[in-house]
Amino acid sequence: MNKQAAADYLNISVRTLQRLTSEGKISAGMVSGRTGMITDYTAEELDCYTQAEAEREAQPRDATRYAKPHVIPPDTPSTSPSLALEHTGNKESMTMFVAMLSDAMRAAETQGNTVADVPLRDKMTLSFKEAARLSGVPESNLRAAFADGSLRGTKIGRGVRVTPDDVKKYVEARMKAGKRVR
Repeated sequence: MNKQAAADYLNISVRTLQRLTSEGKISAGMVSGRTGMITDYTAEELDCYTQAEAEREAQPRDATRYAKPHVIPPDTPSTSPSLALEHTGNKESMTMFVAMLSDAMRAAETQGNTVADVPLRDKMTLSFKEAARLSGVPESNLRAAFADGSLRGTKIGRGVRVTPDDVKKYVEARMKAGKRVR
């Protein structure tokens, strides 16, 4: 059967069927069609997938993964959440807390202080997008000014970087000349 018929057979979308096939969860054959090779599904293959899914759903889930959070008694000293959890004696909650805390710390470390965290006025070089935000001149106009030589910049890697001073000089020169800043 074709993709649409197989998707209807499983009561899923064609896109989901394609994803499951590419993940190897549903096997399919190839047959020649009018316009070339097409994917062909058999009812047996689809029934095997349905049976495997039913078995997977029937298996008990990991109870610790879905454990309810432990309620900390009100008489527990509020020195720190980790000490409060430790005083309650619930080791699973403590383990979950430590895991969540370490995940949060790891995420904070990876995000860290990125270049985007630095204010534009403090950057030594700017992309055209940043220069446009700083100066109010459209990015396309700054690119054109760089191309015709009226805005200085340096090609670094694949992009061009300009200094805030160069952008300021360009805008001031256009203003002095009485020309609109394109």
